[in-house]
Amino acid sequence: MERAVESALIRAGHTTLLLDDRKLKRRIGKPLTQLWIEKRAARFNADFVFLSKCLALNLETVERIIRGRDNAMWYHDPQWHRDLERPDIGHIAAVGRMAKTFFITGFADEWKAHGLPAKLLPAAGDSAITPKPFNPRFAADVTFIGTGYDPERAKFLLEVAKHHSVRVWGLGWERWARELNWGGAPVEGSEFEEVCSSSKISLGVNPARAAGASTYTSDRTWMVLLAGAFLLAPGTPGMKRMLTGGEHCAWYDDVNSCVAQIRYYLENDAERKRIRTEGEKFARRFHTYGQRIGNLLEHREFVNPID
Repeated sequence: MERAVESALIRAGHTTLLLDDRKLKRRIGKPLTQLWIEKRAARFNADFVFLSKCLALNLETVERIIRGRDNAMWYHDPQWHRDLERPDIGHIAAVGRMAKTFFITGFADEWKAHGLPAKLLPAAGDSAITPKPFNPRFAADVTFIGTGYDPERAKFLLEVAKHHSVRVWGLGWERWARELNWGGAPVEGSEFEEVCSSSKISLGVNPARAAGASTYTSDRTWMVLLAGAFLLAPGTPGMKRMLTGGEHCAWYDDVNSCVAQIRYYLENDAERKRIRTEGEKFARRFHTYGQRIGNLLEHREFVNPID
């Protein structure tokens, strides 16, 4: 996400400096990381500071970096709003309270209740992602790309796999490797694009922690659309207003409707291909990082283009 934001800023004509605090911490330790990042930030003398999680930075370091400078934070894991007692989530919330604007990809009201200056800004995809020619190595009827950390998500996919051929890509699927035809590794870059373009249906499955979400969806939604996938995802009220079912994607309500939707769209190739083409065009027009940087720099809350 951070590199995609930087790329969008550069394409818009801005000069940037991207500092990876966690990588530095692993290399030189936390105390030296504070000194090095403060020195680099001071030398760069930014007009605007974009904050991510800042998990390897002390709060005092963050405060000195943003002091007297316009700034905003954008957090992509809003489902953890119930877990501020966790040290990492508590730290992220503390950084968010320091920011001028705390942009969040969902659950904005819940984060506001914790005292953060929260505004909704949905995730996005990198405009450099494009559809690729069909590759039989990645062919599948139904594909899911993501990690296997959530047993409830695995349970959902296992139920789908009883009715349709499912293939998963990502880390952490060892427990279900045989049933879900696990690819054994994550897919990134051109391989990610080839998986999306070579699969008939790409599933979106929210983690259990995201229960009750309305507008929240991960950046995977926009990435797979940009990569030429036909998206079938949970039809939450907010997402049904952001993407039109039957035009940009398809929605399901539960595992039974998911299975039924898969059956329908596997039997209707022309309709499926039309929708995937329109979905890619719509995501490219309205849901890339290039469209989001204006919100970030001007502190503007997201306005749904469909509305």
